[in-house]
Amino acid sequence: MKLIDEIIELLSSGGSDLTAALLKTKVLLHKLGEKELLEWVNGELQGYKDEDNLPSYRVLDVSVRCTVSNGAYRYNNKAVPLNHLDEEIRNLLTTCNLAQSIAAIEGYVGNDDLQMTIAPEMSPLLSEAFTGGYQIESVWGIHSAGAMTQVVTEVTSRLLDFILELAEKFPEDLKTDELRTKSKEFGVSDLFNNTVFGDNTTIVVGDSNTQKVKNSVVENDIASLVDLLKSHNVLDADITELKQAIDEDKDLIEIEAKSFGPNVSDWIGSMVSKAASTAWDVKVGVAGSLLATAIGKFYGF
Repeated sequence: MKLIDEIIELLSSGGSDLTAALLKTKVLLHKLGEKELLEWVNGELQGYKDEDNLPSYRVLDVSVRCTVSNGAYRYNNKAVPLNHLDEEIRNLLTTCNLAQSIAAIEGYVGNDDLQMTIAPEMSPLLSEAFTGGYQIESVWGIHSAGAMTQVVTEVTSRLLDFILELAEKFPEDLKTDELRTKSKEFGVSDLFNNTVFGDNTTIVVGDSNTQKVKNSVVENDIASLVDLLKSHNVLDADITELKQAIDEDKDLIEIEAKSFGPNVSDWIGSMVSKAASTAWDVKVGVAGSLLATAIGKFYGF
């Protein structure tokens, strides 16, 4: 698929343009009908509005440094002891949340002299850690060398893992009008969450994050798949039909190629239709991703 190839080229070339790759990924997710996955892409492109939802690779450890003197002696770039502080204050001082866009972070790459401002009002409290009459004149925070480069590398690597997995699943001659159907069959939502956020994460699907699917299905364990489907109000009769479909598809080449067989694909399609007709009490926007995610985990895709 041309768009997938273009993203791979951007991410793997020496002078890769990560922002351009993310923009193309945004277009790709729209074409696949996976708009619910855009939260991470938009966060990287535009910056994160809610710091509580920052990916872990954007939370940096900070070392607090200062200039301190006692009138007779003066020391620059001295580490500030923090053990006397309350844990909440200590965590605030030693953590930096990078909520800026990836383009802004790329602009910081190579500049290891970046300093994080610490309010001068903190100086008296921090000075309590020093004896001998020493008082802090100025105080700041610094992150580890190469921290910005590491953030960019994390985003590039995670996105590339996802796109490479897509490239293996989507044939070159796939037509545009087949993209959304194949996306659900291949479990793109599950694939995205596993490659970008790691396995066993909580997968958020559906508009406004209204429903969550926990990666609790164990590979080749039909009981765990049944339990998850029942928790989402799938009827026993439908589950029986799925078991039969799985059994009928078990020796097909599609399974070896890590895609659903025709019987399982037909079953997913019928369940999505039930969601659309309200015969199954799950939103139609959630149904396809939920089923593809659960069954994909069962197969080990």
